[in-house]
Formats: sequence, structure tokens, C-alpha cells
Amino acid sequence: MEPIFKDPEAVRAQLDLPTVVKYSFVGVSSPEYHAKLEEIVLRIAGEPNIRKRSFKESREGRYTAYRFDVYHDAFGDIEAIYRAVRDLAGTKFVI
Repeated sequence: MEPIFKDPEAVRAQLDLPTVVKYSFVGVSSPEYHAKLEEIVLRIAGEPNIRKRSFKESREGRYTAYRFDVYHDAFGDIEAIYRAVRDLAGTKFVI
């Protein structure tokens, strides 16, 4: 499995879990992509841990910026979200 972070231990130390992680993803503007993205975050983090979610479509309507603020106490969940969204067809950027 390809690592998500070049130095996972440094990222883990900087996050100082438990904390809220702010995710930003850019993907295609489609109801199917949106539903799959929501499913990933819900499955891994759980609804009670999602503190905020928003999305904004580009002017052309081809892409959407999705943002989630998610409370985490396990570093593995952060890696799992990044990995699943990175691998989701239609994802353009994972920030």
C-alpha cells in the first residue's frame, strides 16, 4: 500500500490528536461523485465526528470543491480518508 504522507510520524506529531482535521477535495461535479465522497467520509469518520461540510461548484460547473471538518482521535482514520478519496474516480485534488 502506497503511503499517504512522506513522513507519517511527523504528521502525527503535528496533528496532536485528538483534533479536528480540515479536508479539502476537488472532484467532478456530479451527484454520483458527491454521494461516493460523502459515503467515504461517513463510513470512516462517522456522522457524529463530522463537524462541518460544504461544497462550492466552479464557475464552469465541471468541478466542485468539497470541504469537511472532521474530529479524529485515530491517525489511521485520517490516512484512510485521504487514501480512499485519492483513489475515488473523479478526484482531481486532495489537500
